Amino acid sequence: MKKENIPEFTVTTLSQSIKKTLETQFEYVRVKGELGRVSRPASGHIYFDLKDERSILASVVWRGTRITERDLIEEGNEVVLVGRLSSFPGHSRYQIIVEDIQASGIGALLAMLNKRREKLAGEGLFSKEKKLNLPNYPLSVGVITSISGAVLKDILNRVEARFHVKVIVFPVTVQGDNCATEVIEGIDFFHQEKVEIRGLRPDLLIIARGGGSFEDLWPFNDENLVRAVSEAKIPIISAIGHETDTTLIDLVADMRAPTPTAAVEIALPNRTEILGQLNHLSTSLKHSVDKRTFLKISLLNQFAARLKSPYQNLNDMKKSLTMNVLKLDNLIKDAFSVMTNRVKLLDKDLSSKLKQIFYFVTDTKTRLELLDKAAFKHLSNSFSKKSEDLLSLSRLLESVSYKKVLSRGYSVIRDEEKKIVSSKSQLKGESALTVEWSDGKIKVRTDK
Repeated sequence: MKKENIPEFTVTTLSQSIKKTLETQFEYVRVKGELGRVSRPASGHIYFDLKDERSILASVVWRGTRITERDLIEEGNEVVLVGRLSSFPGHSRYQIIVEDIQASGIGALLAMLNKRREKLAGEGLFSKEKKLNLPNYPLSVGVITSISGAVLKDILNRVEARFHVKVIVFPVTVQGDNCATEVIEGIDFFHQEKVEIRGLRPDLLIIARGGGSFEDLWPFNDENLVRAVSEAKIPIISAIGHETDTTLIDLVADMRAPTPTAAVEIALPNRTEILGQLNHLSTSLKHSVDKRTFLKISLLNQFAARLKSPYQNLNDMKKSLTMNVLKLDNLIKDAFSVMTNRVKLLDKDLSSKLKQIFYFVTDTKTRLELLDKAAFKHLSNSFSKKSEDLLSLSRLLESVSYKKVLSRGYSVIRDEEKKIVSSKSQLKGESALTVEWSDGKIKVRTDK
């Protein structure tokens, strides 16, 4: 082509043509390099250089651009930029308009992770004071995880084997760019008022994912996700990766589990252990009732022996109390029969019956206390009425007291517990005894 045939442009026309060519031919590009000369003016835009050994590419992030990893924009970081090439005709320059930025290599990710950890720790997000207590007996559990992996199956199998509760699953992707956003949406979903009204708000949340590489687990280090976990009103257990993997939501969660199945074991009690505890409580309650009943009858027998024939009314009262005790025993037997049936049914619906058993035990205890108070009140009133008779007979009783009997040549033998020994069969092996006469006591010891 002859020089005289070369088309003529104005400076503006040529600049605009170059701009159009750049934006058409390089609509989106992916570029790797090292960040240099970062500028953050008051406008909110971010200007920086992307460079390698030989070249520099001017770069800009406009103020309104949503970029997840803005913390990566620091001089010296090795990154991969995704954006559109464009030119600035006013100064004959071209630049990349950045729409996404990612770390290049684990080293950069680790540096950013440490920086983010220090920042969030400085705000107190990882402090123990902010952590919520896990419920002892949750009735429902929300699980935020993928529905396509083995993690959900493992969790459901462990729930079935350990403790029957309602499980509500919020499906999410557990890696990739959308992972953190979807997990946040899951947390927000369980906190909605309409969810609570429908009875779907769980008592506990489990965020779970299986093992993977450092990069695969990276979404669980997202700052927005960490803040969402910190602000949650429902206790959260994190179960991300293997035991050796640690993400930032592990630090902010109310409890960290080494594996998803371990999260279930932390969240739910052991059904077998609960049944064992209930059986133990039932046995203890029956033993306590039997012991108290025996003590009351023994007390009445002692009173009757001391008062003897002049106090036939006391025998009548004894019979009345015995009838009450029998009624109480029947009541206890019926109660334990009901409790036994409930324990058998507990395997199907244990969680809904726990409160009923607790109320029943409390009611039984209250009835026992009321009966105890009523019996002693009755005894007290009866003894008050007979006080005058007792005073008139006190001299008679004194004349036939054991002290008088001792003065006639008899003696009283007591064991180490000060109980009277009335026969040789009461002695077991070598024993320490106390022999009392009218004029004193001596201690003796029997042979084996």
